[in-house]
Amino acid sequence: MTQAHKSHKGELLLQARRNTPKELTDAIPQYISSDMPQQHADFFAGLSYLPLATLDQKGRPWVSLLVTTSSDDPTLGIKVSGGNTTDIVAETNPFDPFARALQQEPTLADDRRLFAGVGIDFTNRRRNKIAGSIEDAAVDRMAKVRLRLLSDQHLGNCPKYITVRSLTHVQRTAGLSHDSFDVDTSALPADAKAVVHRASTVFLATKHTTTDNASDIQTDMGVNHRGGAPGFTRIYEECDGDQVTTYLVLPDHSGNRFYQSLGNIVTDPQVGLLFPDFATGDVLYVTGDAENLLDQDAEALMPRVNLLTRVKVTGAVLVKNGLNLRLTSDEQFSPYNPPVRLLRQELEQMGHASAPNDGAAAISATLVSTQAISDSIKTFNFRLSTPTDAPLPGGFGVFGFSDILDVGYSHMNETNPQLVNDDFVRTWTISNAPDFDPHTNAFVGTDRVSVTVKRKPGGLMSNVLHDNIDRLIDQKLPVVFKGTGAGFSCFSTPPKGHPPHVPPQMLWIAGGVGITPFMAMWDGILQIAKANPGLGATDIVLLFAGRDDDINVLKHFAAQHGSRPKNVKLSVMAFQSIKGNVSAAQTARDGLRPAQFDNALRVEERRMGIDDIQSVANLKDREVFMCGPDAMMNWSETTLTELGVEEARRHRETFVF
Repeated sequence: MTQAHKSHKGELLLQARRNTPKELTDAIPQYISSDMPQQHADFFAGLSYLPLATLDQKGRPWVSLLVTTSSDDPTLGIKVSGGNTTDIVAETNPFDPFARALQQEPTLADDRRLFAGVGIDFTNRRRNKIAGSIEDAAVDRMAKVRLRLLSDQHLGNCPKYITVRSLTHVQRTAGLSHDSFDVDTSALPADAKAVVHRASTVFLATKHTTTDNASDIQTDMGVNHRGGAPGFTRIYEECDGDQVTTYLVLPDHSGNRFYQSLGNIVTDPQVGLLFPDFATGDVLYVTGDAENLLDQDAEALMPRVNLLTRVKVTGAVLVKNGLNLRLTSDEQFSPYNPPVRLLRQELEQMGHASAPNDGAAAISATLVSTQAISDSIKTFNFRLSTPTDAPLPGGFGVFGFSDILDVGYSHMNETNPQLVNDDFVRTWTISNAPDFDPHTNAFVGTDRVSVTVKRKPGGLMSNVLHDNIDRLIDQKLPVVFKGTGAGFSCFSTPPKGHPPHVPPQMLWIAGGVGITPFMAMWDGILQIAKANPGLGATDIVLLFAGRDDDINVLKHFAAQHGSRPKNVKLSVMAFQSIKGNVSAAQTARDGLRPAQFDNALRVEERRMGIDDIQSVANLKDREVFMCGPDAMMNWSETTLTELGVEEARRHRETFVF
């Protein structure tokens, strides 16, 4: 059989836009075999489930996850014979749109019914792609599917982003929860959106229709696996009166650079998506119109992403208990999964969208000095090439290190898988407050920003900073300063001419380097209080938990530069856990002198407890600000709920951005 596949114009366009090397582009046809290798045949014959897609009568792709093994039905299975013929007997649910499409007339003029699939073994992350045409298909009333497939495209695929899990057959009673197979509709019910939010595994079906028979490029389909951390597929809606348009957004993770699926989307926007929920047995089938967004267009929708696919939902089917597979193990997510990227509108709702540079000249940040706080924490002081409007104290800055760290494309990196998708952009809380102008009663723009960073074992950027201080300073290596934002601050924006307002009573709860926003808030409060001695009183209780000598960060709150303004009161309770250097921990504890805190400092060698929060005077009248590790914040939230502190008074920083 002759070679079946050549890259079409959509694939070539994406390859060019994404700088796929010419030698790889030229070699792609060699990776795609028209005859099924014996290794693939053996692999498919041993599968217990198979993602497979076809087109309905409207030409829309639908993907299914067929179950091909059952202890109750020995007739199920996959058999590969000569001539690239694969016979499948499988079961699905009665509402499966793939099975419903099989019962419609084919869409192609030559009466061929296309198919594509991706054989996948979740136990070992192995997968192989297959495509061709369906010679025969039958679906009985019990939703048993019989297929004879004639395949002419076979391609091995890399194992990145596949969630490892063990599955076994289980007979479920399916129930139809949502069905827009026969009508165009974009709205998704809440339980369908919940399936998307939980998914770490998605299957994407695409198609390409050629109109140039002389090109030796055939009309075909493709199915590919898309994986990531749960929630990597984001959802947003646009509403026009009662009309709801739902969009699904899938960021592109570094792959083999063939761009077969995305290339198909360039030439034909219709796609199918399958979201299986292996924990519940629910399954969501989606079809829609897709487009690829690159570079600035992608960044505008999803910050820190330079290629994504946006799907406008046009139809969906949600089947409860529709998947006859049961999860029998914990799920092991791929080490290659990048962090979940949020949509810009999600970040804006959280107050975490950075202010863009609005087309102005790029701002660079150069490290000028550092201060050691503990064995693992340092403050890094940067000078900006151009002053920038500073966020309210507690806000953040976004730094880009790709110019000095990015070494180019890497398909796999077993030593450090996270490097494969690392954009070398980091968001850090700015730990210094901008200068306060007493004449305008406002914080003013600045060309100096400081970040206080803890060295993280195995972390990339924290170790780069800590290990390359001399090089960064001596060589004046610039990093890109991408903008600022203020989502977590005790300050509120006042009317013009009035100083920023802070609550009269506050409780600050911080853990480890989560103290950094409070460092900036404290500096800002002192500046405003000194400039406005008649301002109302501010009463702050700070509860801080830190390991070993990390409690040295509390020296930032000591009265080091003259007496504290009379209208500012601060009480500090520190909880020290000793995990490493006992001597350094003792020295740090001895170095914190209560006199520097107006004798309002206690340090204890133990964990923070519910009694410590309960003992805070006027607890229910205070605004509570929390920043620290998730476990500590979750405990704090639970404790505050038990103690009757209103949720509206609780403000929690998050590091998901």
